Amino acid sequence: MDGVSGLEVGAKSIFPNALVQRCIVHLIRNSLKYVPSKDYKKYTQALRKVYGAPNLKAAQVPFENFRKEFSSYPGAIDVRERNFKHVEQLFDYGSDIRKVMYTTNAIEAIHSSFRKVTKKEHSQIRTPSSKYSIYEFVSYKISGKVERFITGQW
Repeated sequence: MDGVSGLEVGAKSIFPNALVQRCIVHLIRNSLKYVPSKDYKKYTQALRKVYGAPNLKAAQVPFENFRKEFSSYPGAIDVRERNFKHVEQLFDYGSDIRKVMYTTNAIEAIHSSFRKVTKKEHSQIRTPSSKYSIYEFVSYKISGKVERFITGQW
């Protein structure tokens, strides 16, 4: 879930037990706005140590080191600290699952494909055959993503 204001509250009002997770890729992009380009590589390597830790307890030390090392960029640190509660539940899963959960790009790709089909067939969307073709297209796209996930070619 992205950080759109009200989205978390809305989701929790419908699904009170839902866990809210932030996309790691988007968090990194948002925090990089506060870091000079000469430090991008060092910054992302430090974050990789945090998110590559095997569990939450093991991630605490690299996170503290990260905070100290980049304390001169308070905006970047603030993005991390404000959103860490939405990231820490990732450590409840194994590293293979976490790789898939780090980003919402796969979901966004499916949504994008779905929008293309519905936009193209918008004028004929009410006919049974067009509804079936959209279903068929989405099923095909999802099955391809699932198959790549299962075989580890994500």
